[in-house]
Amino acid sequence: MRFRYVANCIIATLATFFSAVLSAVEISGHGLLDFRLYTQSPSYAVQNDNTLNPSIMLQPEFRREWNSGSDRITFIPFGRVDSQDKNRTHFDIRELNWLHLGRNWDLRVGVGKIFWGATESRHLIDVINQVDLVENLNGQEKLGQPMVNLNYSTDYGNFSLFYLPYFRDRTFPARSGRLRFELPVDSKDPLFDGFDRWHPSFAGRWNHTFGLWDIGLSHFWGVGREPSLRFLDEGGVLPNQNTSVLTPFYELIHQTSIDIQGAVDNWLWKLEALTRSGQGENRFAAVVAGFEYTFYGVLNSGTDMGVMLEYLYDGRDRTAPPTPFNNDLFFGIRLNFNDAPDTQLVVGNTIDLETRASIFRLNASRRLQEKWKIEAESTLFLNVTANDFTRGQSKDILTGMRNDDYVQIRIIRFF
Repeated sequence: MRFRYVANCIIATLATFFSAVLSAVEISGHGLLDFRLYTQSPSYAVQNDNTLNPSIMLQPEFRREWNSGSDRITFIPFGRVDSQDKNRTHFDIRELNWLHLGRNWDLRVGVGKIFWGATESRHLIDVINQVDLVENLNGQEKLGQPMVNLNYSTDYGNFSLFYLPYFRDRTFPARSGRLRFELPVDSKDPLFDGFDRWHPSFAGRWNHTFGLWDIGLSHFWGVGREPSLRFLDEGGVLPNQNTSVLTPFYELIHQTSIDIQGAVDNWLWKLEALTRSGQGENRFAAVVAGFEYTFYGVLNSGTDMGVMLEYLYDGRDRTAPPTPFNNDLFFGIRLNFNDAPDTQLVVGNTIDLETRASIFRLNASRRLQEKWKIEAESTLFLNVTANDFTRGQSKDILTGMRNDDYVQIRIIRFF
């Protein structure tokens, strides 16, 4: 009897404790259902040829604050189940960290997400988190990054230091998946240039506001997030879709960058520029620069229209990680209807000034109710030609996606 009484007391105490803890946890997040419709058959026989590709995603968010809000724990898991691409069915911890707020400083320890940048067409300098490429080709979705991040605020700007103890591999579509390169990428067996995933990386950043202008200076040293893609040719055999793969190769880099954004009347001026060494035979520079001009109350309506124009340059050589944005021009339009459902539309086209190949994107969104939202997305690959390996090196990194135009409807439920 005495043992049962003690056991019941312990159970009651634990139940009370966990009930108090859970009641203080803020729970939010969202889940969604994607319906992606491919408009053409795939380029290669090994790819899944189903026209409709449904998938589901869940991303809850848990937050717990104490010490009058000076301390906070954040946990954001992520999971997707895809009907066609086994690599797109994946789980990740986007954030799991403790944040402490001091008087003019804060410290974050754990898994987190950091964004650097200002431009619309390409997030050139955003280097802290690894790209989750199977989620979206535009590189906006990121994997959670283990880090220690110290931020210090002064009258002369904000200073940030990062210690990144572990490296995350980039995700790639499976051999049978869509939106992949001409040859599939073996993401399970990457190569490292004399180090491993536990090689630490470091970064520092200063940013400050001067009137209408926001300026940031950053430096990153460590494992480059972009891999070179190497075809391990054995015996002079030409690439074959059934057997050949590309292998990611990661190198140590130094990257120094600047980002500037200025709001002057109706103009929003944007710049991202970097210089990087460690990838390719020579140090190279890259830049994205442009503007967005907003027309308010178009045609005497409540709609605002922004016109965007950006130039993209990248001076890397062929031995560096590949990019389609070496000499490109981006033009886009952003419509904000300023209505109760928060209806928005963004269309943009990035065109290669040398090959005339282009990527056209459309994104539209509208709230249906307080907790429901619908999004439409489309990506088209225009004027992208097939490569011929028998005549030398592949010329266009987008050639494997030339038949992967798609339209996608996304239904989102917030909670």
